[in-house]
Amino acid sequence: MRSFFDQEQIRLIKFWLPGFVTGGFVWLLLLFLVSTPIVRASGLALVIVGMTSALRRMGTAVAVIGGLTLAFSPVFWSQAGGGQGQPATIVLALIAGMITVALVIVISKRTYIGVGFGLVVFAVLFISQVGNPQSIRLTGLVIGWLMFLLVDMLLVTNPRPEDAPLLLLTGHPRNSDGSESARPYHTYGILLLLSVGVLNDPLLTLLVPSIILSITLTRTTLSPAYWLFLGLLIGVGILGVSTTYLQDQAPYMALASWQDAHRWINMVELVVTQFTPIGVILGVLGLSRLSRWYPPLGTVSLIAFAAYWSFGLIYLGNNRDLLLLPLFAIQVIWMSYAVLAISDWVSHLNPSLLRVGKYSVIVLYAVLPTLLFVKHL
Repeated sequence: MRSFFDQEQIRLIKFWLPGFVTGGFVWLLLLFLVSTPIVRASGLALVIVGMTSALRRMGTAVAVIGGLTLAFSPVFWSQAGGGQGQPATIVLALIAGMITVALVIVISKRTYIGVGFGLVVFAVLFISQVGNPQSIRLTGLVIGWLMFLLVDMLLVTNPRPEDAPLLLLTGHPRNSDGSESARPYHTYGILLLLSVGVLNDPLLTLLVPSIILSITLTRTTLSPAYWLFLGLLIGVGILGVSTTYLQDQAPYMALASWQDAHRWINMVELVVTQFTPIGVILGVLGLSRLSRWYPPLGTVSLIAFAAYWSFGLIYLGNNRDLLLLPLFAIQVIWMSYAVLAISDWVSHLNPSLLRVGKYSVIVLYAVLPTLLFVKHL
């Protein structure tokens, strides 16, 4: 029987299906287990779709378990339930902006023009209807999909030679080393999400150094207009951080506390609270293996992690754990890669039991989100 899909479409379906299945599962739990309003549940589920897709190239099982680990972490699950509130307006503004992007790109055939118009539409609706609420849910949505774009871009533009056939999803022309160039959906998608994130909460400016490094490592040529817009965005973000955190929340900022050993211990305890001591150990192992086997991704993720870790050391507000959501997302990436590395190592100990050893480690990893979920019951 003739298939309705060609090979390219089948590859795309296989790639995206685990993320949407995982996000759909979390969506159902949020709706029926904790009675989360549908708009909020949908936004939270989309975060998990993005996070699971960011891990997709590590394998289906690892990606699904990693996505569920973030979903069931205390900081993420704390956003479930409650009333409808302002997030619905935020989501509608974001949808209007995305529709504008799509329409203008189709009409003008210029991606950057579409992104520019989309940002204008979003900004007008966002600022006029909502103002600056620093929505944690919108920040989560931006972070989930930024993680996907950054990880995907770095892996396809800097693959190991033996991994290139597995990492590359599409049939786009490849470079001599087996890599692909960054696609427009990578570069302009990152710019769009970063713009939305900084408009919502300027603290996302902390990700700018790692984003600039990521784009530089792809060796992608971008127009001066791209860098000009990014520079303006950085200026807006720095001004926002200065106003929001260094002035309005000055009592909660202790700039010298990074020298206090107790603050460092407290930060470690915060990560332990989210993912247990095993999660911290896996994170350290995952970073070390990423730095060895995929240096661009290891370096970029470490810089982003360090930026938010530094903020956590000096910020004393009660909502610190929510503001550190990007740090926890990066921790999940490290943990998941550690599990992948351990499963490969175990499978090579006894080649005759290759599948048994590999999947045994992954099954043990699945215990972590299970334990986190049970705590919420």
